[in-house]
Amino acid sequence: MATLALGVVSNVFYFVADLAGATTWYGELLGAEPRRTMPQLVEFDVGGAVLTLHAADEFNAGRPGIGTVAYWTTSDVDSAVAVCVARGATVHRGPKTVFSGDRLCQVLDPFGNLLGLRQPATT
Repeated sequence: MATLALGVVSNVFYFVADLAGATTWYGELLGAEPRRTMPQLVEFDVGGAVLTLHAADEFNAGRPGIGTVAYWTTSDVDSAVAVCVARGATVHRGPKTVFSGDRLCQVLDPFGNLLGLRQPATT
C-alpha cells in the first residue's frame, strides 16, 4: 500500500465564531498586522508558516477534534487524499482550489482528527 510523503506544516487554521475579535486578539498577541484579510479569513505570518483565522462554518464549527487544522505541504493533494482514503480516512472538506491558487483538502482520520493537505499554487 502507498505511503504519504509530506513536507513541513505550512498553515494552521483556527476556526472562530468571532473573526473580528480573533483578528484583534491575535494581532495584538503577535504584534503584527494581518498579511491578508478577506471576508471569511485573515492570515498572519508566523515564523515561516501562516496562521489562518477562518470564520466558523458548517464544516468546522463546535465539533470536537475538528476546530483546528494543520496543513501539511504535499506535491499532489489528490494523490495524497487517495492514499489517506485507502488507509481508512474520509474526505471532510475539499479537495478544492482556493483563491490563492493553492489546492487544499481536509481528511478525517479514523481516530477523529483532521489532517490538512496543501499543494502550493504553481507560479
